[in-house]
Amino acid sequence: MSLTIGVRDYSPSTRWSLRLALFMATYVAGASALSPQSFFHLMLVYAQKFTVGIPILFISGVCSAALIYGRAEPTRYVVDLVRGRWRACLLVLLFFFASLTAYSTYKMAIPSVVPFYADNWLADLDEWLHGTAPWELTHRLDSNTWSIVVFNSYEVIWFFQWFGTMLFVSLWSDKIGRIRYLWAAALTLCILGTILASALASVGPIYYHQFVGEDRFSGLKVAMDGLDYSHMVREPAAYLLTAYQSGRPDLGGGISAMPSMHVAFATLNAYLLSSLNIWLGILGWIFAALIMYGSVYTGWHYAVDGYVSIIVVSVIWWVTGRQPAQIETQFAIRQPIEG
Repeated sequence: MSLTIGVRDYSPSTRWSLRLALFMATYVAGASALSPQSFFHLMLVYAQKFTVGIPILFISGVCSAALIYGRAEPTRYVVDLVRGRWRACLLVLLFFFASLTAYSTYKMAIPSVVPFYADNWLADLDEWLHGTAPWELTHRLDSNTWSIVVFNSYEVIWFFQWFGTMLFVSLWSDKIGRIRYLWAAALTLCILGTILASALASVGPIYYHQFVGEDRFSGLKVAMDGLDYSHMVREPAAYLLTAYQSGRPDLGGGISAMPSMHVAFATLNAYLLSSLNIWLGILGWIFAALIMYGSVYTGWHYAVDGYVSIIVVSVIWWVTGRQPAQIETQFAIRQPIEG
């Protein structure tokens, strides 16, 4: 006799994917309803960037995989990889594109919903926790050589890691692992990047003088101005401030310090890499620590911005880790029971 328990035709992993799609559709719809003009303008801006950048990353990633895993027949490996996974890749990249557009829309709308108010007490909390302003601790290692490592990691390499990880996940053969990461990324954007960023609206040390009206971080400015490569921070900071003052929805626009999304995604990616390989995990955590350090060193964030990100992302990773177990259990239940 053969019994099958379950009335749905969808597999458990498919149901989790559909739930994720519904969750993100709600998130995206909320952004388009909140600020339609900004949302659709950003959608066009990001579409242009994706059209140029994603193919370059895709080709680089597939060729690298072919050199590593398909050494005997790299061309055959590339053809089989693309043929077998292009649908999943397209869906993940659409997910990334839509969620990034929605996140940016919410971020730009923060000051119109919740005026920036938390900087003073976040700076006080930072000093209480560390006994001094954390930026002073990070700049004890000051040198032009060290600063170029920090600036490039924070302002350049982080973006390649973020986009590259999403591209890897889109081609990943581990379906359950892919669902877990995408759920974790979606929750990170929603909880940290939208809900907490709105509830704890702040601008960070880099804009403290412009928004709070005090020279509390004048020493940080002097330290940064003394570095040859500080333009790598000053220029994007000026760009974001100009975009904020003009109110135009530009690429990467919006000001929000607490919590740190740089630290959040570096932490999330470190967890992912640790689940793949111990050495990749070590590299991932070293990079996450460097991003945490750089967030304070550059003045983009208070130290507590990063601490909150690490704690919340850790909880998200643990919660989403229970999801694969549920998928496997549900799948086992649905299998025919012989007797």
